[in-house]
Amino acid sequence: MSKITISPPGIHASVLTIRRFADSFDGLTIKEAQKRFTRGKIKMTTWTHGKQLVATFPKHEVRLLFFGDTVKMTSVQVLSK
Repeated sequence: MSKITISPPGIHASVLTIRRFADSFDGLTIKEAQKRFTRGKIKMTTWTHGKQLVATFPKHEVRLLFFGDTVKMTSVQVLSK
């Protein structure tokens, strides 16, 4: 019998999953985006071109940049110890 080993997903698969998550916010309004964050600390600020929503969780932070009324850019930062 041959032995089957299953290895954990590599960094490439993880990056693709995070990118898909980040892209899922594109075009959402502030209200729609806030509904997606049921947990975490949410902070809303303004910047040169609009508003910014930052959702902080124990292991990551999501930053949404709004141009006008919709999300145009999303950043996900993995937090380490």
